[in-house]
Amino acid sequence: MYILAIHGSPRKNGNSEILLDTFIKGIFQALKDFSNRFEVKVEKIRLPELNFSPCKECGGCEVKKECVVEDDFKTFLTPKIWNSDFLVISTPIFFYSHTSYVQAFFERFQAFWVRKYVWKLPHPLEKVPKGILFSLGATKGAKLFEGLIRSYKYVMDAIYGNYVGGLFFRGIEKKGDILKFPEVLEKVQILGKEIILLPESSWSLNRELCP
Repeated sequence: MYILAIHGSPRKNGNSEILLDTFIKGIFQALKDFSNRFEVKVEKIRLPELNFSPCKECGGCEVKKECVVEDDFKTFLTPKIWNSDFLVISTPIFFYSHTSYVQAFFERFQAFWVRKYVWKLPHPLEKVPKGILFSLGATKGAKLFEGLIRSYKYVMDAIYGNYVGGLFFRGIEKKGDILKFPEVLEKVQILGKEIILLPESSWSLNRELCP
């Protein structure tokens, strides 16, 4: 099992990264007693540290069957995305949407969409990856996370996978404020354990389109 964990905030060690690190901590706690039964690799990547652009809409993927833009998304991220069994995204909400780094990341899935729907090609490794979201925002609007979730559902479809749910938190803004909510961190950590130990139907995810 390969879990690709993507952090999309420009802020290092902020609330969304703490959420992601806590989730990973739960995974490794679950693996302690099952090291001989599970082969699991977890890799965390911070998008702001990579050199890649949004989709240029050049149409190259419609000819070459893959993205033709030579940058970190193509050479570094693409093999990892294809190999992933879980694609986990953690992002804060900026102006009722995900960060520009996450948006650029999502846009580059256009080449995967072309592979699937224009060229009618299968997943190169015959996988059906699962997508999980972690997100938080300072405001408390009822539809704060709806846009992110709708976008991610299509992103996961483009790589032959499925969005299975996420955990979402409102009213958290300043760096490190998430540490004031141990019950939130516990929930995220428990989820990390659950994806290793329990069937998908038992994972404590929010599966609503507008949580």
